[in-house]
Amino acid sequence: MSNIIEILKNAPDYIGGTGRTEDEIQDAEEHLGVKFASDYRLYLKEIGLACFDGHELTGICKSSRLNVVDVSLSQRELLPNACSWYVVEETNIDEIVIWQSPSGELYQTASGSMCRRICSSLAEYITGEY
Repeated sequence: MSNIIEILKNAPDYIGGTGRTEDEIQDAEEHLGVKFASDYRLYLKEIGLACFDGHELTGICKSSRLNVVDVSLSQRELLPNACSWYVVEETNIDEIVIWQSPSGELYQTASGSMCRRICSSLAEYITGEY
């Protein structure tokens, strides 16, 4: 796995948080009924919430607009087949939503449509190398 933390911190216009505890991460996983992919889990542990180059990643925070649990549960109502995934980003462009599976692959949906796989890791998504 690429060093997701280094990749994020070197992204243009990076702003990040201070990270979350193992208990907070496990609590979020339990609320969603999933296990986070290892790269997303490391991101939560080390940073917790980040934005870069016009992107706002979900994380663990008080803002329901960016909280992975709140956003994922809300988006699952529109796309029930995604119950084993969680939202990494709501782009707020054409209702595009970026999801991650526990295995680490990222998928994109638009307007609750069928999904398409866009890359194999969070690092690929952040760097745009897909």
